[in-house]
Amino acid sequence: MDFKFDWSNKMEIGIRKIDEQHQVFFRIGRDVEQLLLHNGVNVEKKQVVDLICELREFTSYHFYFEEAIMERYQYSNLEEHKKEHRLLIERLLKINMRGKEANIQKTVKELKEFMQDWLFEHLLKQDFIMAREVENNKQKIG
Repeated sequence: MDFKFDWSNKMEIGIRKIDEQHQVFFRIGRDVEQLLLHNGVNVEKKQVVDLICELREFTSYHFYFEEAIMERYQYSNLEEHKKEHRLLIERLLKINMRGKEANIQKTVKELKEFMQDWLFEHLLKQDFIMAREVENNKQKIG
């Protein structure tokens, strides 16, 4: 599957701060796409490492924030959602540019595939489900 990292309002889950954070992931995805367009030519290892580091940092922040909201509004599938977050972080941590043998093009492609799988399967499906329940619970809890 090929997935373009173009944000649209149709992707909003309805929780403003989370939607803003999701847009950051799409921006990072566009940055990864741009590196792929160069086919590894004139792409420096540091650029890839910087993107991986940015993605790791922002992912940790985002998951913490999202899980706090799910806990506050008693999301019924919280533990499963947290488990998915942990699996995504594990996958992300396996993407690296260590050693001289690191293949920039291969790593960038792997990063893009990871992001498109994650954004399509988790963000655009699971987070929508979570947001509906959180919003309903928010009305009840206040």
